[in-house]
Formats: sequence, structure tokens, C-alpha cells
Amino acid sequence: MTTIEIREAGLRDLQDLAELFEVLMEVPSNIEAMGRQLAKVTEDPHYFLAVACDGDKVIGTAMGIECYDLVGSCHPFLVVENVVVNPDYRGQGAGKMLMKRLEQFAEERVCSYIIFVSSGYREKAHQFYRALGYSSDNQGFKKQLRELG
Repeated sequence: MTTIEIREAGLRDLQDLAELFEVLMEVPSNIEAMGRQLAKVTEDPHYFLAVACDGDKVIGTAMGIECYDLVGSCHPFLVVENVVVNPDYRGQGAGKMLMKRLEQFAEERVCSYIIFVSSGYREKAHQFYRALGYSSDNQGFKKQLRELG
């Protein structure tokens, strides 16, 4: 039985994260650029980069970004990005644990809501998000400004 633990990511996780993002995006990771960005993300209190670990190996990740809002009571909201679990570990609870940890981060910051975009073809991911209580009542939009590779 695998014991999965959730913790905040650090620079020591760079290589494992690069491999996970290659699974997610199907493009190679630029390790040097990623290292610079990871240093910024881990130092910024508005970001929370969670990793799911099986021992020392990072087997999943999800990032939450607290955003300020100017509407109503002006509570912040959380944007979720880069959710991925190693295919060998899917169905074992890592994704659920990662999303629950991001929800906890959002609660700690009194966020009004959590939003994210998921590609239209990722129906299994959509079923997963719905099972966690996320609604797809609203339409998400995304405009690609440059290639990821």
C-alpha cells in the first residue's frame, strides 16, 4: 500500500516536477527557466505549490495562486493551475489530497471561490473535479499567447 503525503514544494523537487509537467503538457521542460520560476513561486506568499509524495518521489502536483478582487466584500479568489498526477498513481487519492490542500490554502486566505480551466478533451479530469464538488456551470476561456515549448 502506497502512503501518499502532501507538502509544499521546494527547489529539491525540480526534476520530479519537470517530469510531471512533461506528462501534463507533452512538451519538454526548460529546467533552468523552471528553476528560476520555482524559486519565485516558493518565496511568494500568494502562491502555494503542493506536491504529493510517495517517500522522496514527487508523484503529483497542483498550484494555487491567491488573487485580489475588487468586487463586493473584496475577498480574494484562488486560481488553480498545473494539476497532474503520475499516471502510475492515478486513482490512489493523490489528486484529491492535492485539491483538498489547495482548498485549505484558499480557506486560510478567506477566498470567496476557486477557479481553473481544464482542456475540453480531459473528460476523466472533469469527472474527478465534479466528484470533488466543482461545478462546470460557467464557461472558461483561454487565449494562448505563445507556444509552451
